[in-house]
Amino acid sequence: MKEPDFGFSSRRMMLMTAVLSLGGGLLWGLYRGSVASGLSLTGTGALAIINFRWLETILSRVLRDASPRVDVGAVLRFGGRMLVLVFLLAALLLIPSVDGIGVALGYTALVVSVVIEGLRK
Repeated sequence: MKEPDFGFSSRRMMLMTAVLSLGGGLLWGLYRGSVASGLSLTGTGALAIINFRWLETILSRVLRDASPRVDVGAVLRFGGRMLVLVFLLAALLLIPSVDGIGVALGYTALVVSVVIEGLRK
């Protein structure tokens, strides 16, 4: 049975996030006069895309059947992935050359993409 199409495309949303991250990173780096600032935004945007894909994969496994099932393995994988994400963000913010505002803006690119994709229909 084919899944209903609600007009939401994760591929389009990830592409939009990538464009916003790359363009925003370029503009932010030029504005701040620092390559590290632009790379902070772009790198965090890429991390946000990876995080979204992880969550999408986990949710598709859990909600695949008519009755959602959650097993211990799924919970441990989710917890492990979130722990990796927290460590990566902490490492990003502990490096002196990383721009904290750029990190926040990089994650905002995903949020903006989700909002735009939601309002598209």
